Order: sequence, then structure tokens, then C-alpha cells
Amino acid sequence: MAASPEGRAIRVAAAMAAFFVLGWTAVAHAQVANLPPSQQSSTGWTIAITPYAWLPTISTTFSVTGPQGNTVTQTISAGIADYISQLNFGLMLGGEARYDRFTVMTDLVYANASITTKNSHISRVNLGTGSIDIPRSQQLETGTRLATTIWSLAGGYTLLQGDWGNLDAVAGLRMLFLGSTTNYQLTNDIHSADGTIALSKTGTLNLGVSKPEGIGGITGRINIPNSKFYLPFYLDAGGGSVPLTWQVYAGVAWQPTDWVDVSVGYRYLSFRNGSKTLGIEHLSLGGALLAGNFHF
Repeated sequence: MAASPEGRAIRVAAAMAAFFVLGWTAVAHAQVANLPPSQQSSTGWTIAITPYAWLPTISTTFSVTGPQGNTVTQTISAGIADYISQLNFGLMLGGEARYDRFTVMTDLVYANASITTKNSHISRVNLGTGSIDIPRSQQLETGTRLATTIWSLAGGYTLLQGDWGNLDAVAGLRMLFLGSTTNYQLTNDIHSADGTIALSKTGTLNLGVSKPEGIGGITGRINIPNSKFYLPFYLDAGGGSVPLTWQVYAGVAWQPTDWVDVSVGYRYLSFRNGSKTLGIEHLSLGGALLAGNFHF
């Protein structure tokens, strides 16, 4: 049964609250970077928590086994307006602990959204001897439940630090878990050259993958002289089960007190395989974010 307008409004409000109340440490690390020694606690430890709002554009292509045993490729492309009202649940939680020049950080991101026909396309059937493209006009309806989890654990070390800011090296692990269930309906069955059915006109496609990736990069801040503003940045790249993953963040931050910063910036995160075999060909998320960074 379809949700009432009131129920949908409550769900959207709850999802937005989750985005604001919980944070992602990779961005937290880019914004906290290295606090000057004068701002660290008497014990030498600094803890950072960063609640923020990040609503990226989502683009992904992946291949799954179809009802007839052939590989079926699906593409999803959705902007903020396309998925915010269909967000079933979102959770972003992170934390950072720093001692002197050393940092340990972890983050967990989970998003579960319903994707409509407009943003999802069963694009081709991959046969052993080639592939058959499926025009969007043949797609009557799709209903996709997409669940994505990204978990990271990393350590950092301050390479350079001064009145100008600081530069850290980071290294760690990023895990991607992607699950998708799609119920689809086409105008007709898709036939191969020998007349057999390559893809039936109705069916269900399922995907469940986990991809561990090693990452390394840099992060830090550039202070703007004689002001409370600075420029945070973060960049990493790596690989593993997916040959290439990379992430970049840059922004402008304002630190009115010793314990809080606020910032606005842009973040892009990508996993890119390039293979047309089973699994992920690519997944990318990019968009503006607004953050409040609290350190203790």
C-alpha cells in the first residue's frame, strides 16, 4: 500500500535528520586535519565528530545473472530530487582519534533507497557470443531496491605542520557492500540469434557483492592568514577487488571557536572496474556538502 503524504513527509524528515546528525570520518579528517598543539587537550588526545549533509548524484552500472542464465547489465542514474523522497533509510556515522602526529579514523555509511523506472535502465543482455542492447522504449517498468554500505578504517601521520596549515599521509581499508533487487517488465521477450529467449519480458534481478579496497592518500588544511577561515582538503586512491577507487574533497571552513568548525565543500567518491562481467562496472557519488565539525 502506498505511503500517505504525511507518512512520506515523516520518512523524508527522518532521513534528513540522519544525514545531519551523523557523520563520515573521511570528510571529518579532511576538515579536522591536524589541530595546532595549542588546540589539543591536556592529555594529548583529540576526538572529532562531524555531522553533515551530503546528498550526491548517484551513477552506477552493474551486471547480474538473468532468469535465463545470461548476464544482464543495469544502469542507475539519480540526482537528489530523484531519490530523496524514496530514501528508505540512511545512516552515516564516523569518529576520529588523534594523538600528537598520529590519527586513527573509522566510518560507516549505509543508504537504502527505492529507485524508479525513470532512473533505472535494463540496458543489455550479454551472451557468450556478444551482447544485445535493450532500448529504453522496451522497458515498461522497473522497481529497484538499492542498498549500499561503505565502511573505512584508516590511520594517518602528520608530515608537515606550521602556521600555514598541515599535510597528513593516510592509509587504510575501504569496504564496499552493494545489494540490489530489481523487478522489471519489458514490452516483449529478448531473443538471441538462434531464436531462444535471452531475457524474458518479466523477472527479477538480484545482486550482492562485497569489495575490499586498500587506500592511501593525503589530507590537511591551508590556513587563510589573519582570519578564522581555512581550506580543508582530502584525496585518496587505491584498489583491490575493484581495480580503482578514489575520493576527493575540497571546501571552505570557518572556525569561530576552538571546539567547532563549519564548512561547505564538494565531495566525489568512485569505484571503477570497467569489466562487463558479473558485478560492478562502476559506482560514483558526487555532490556538495555542509558540515559541522566538533572536536574535544
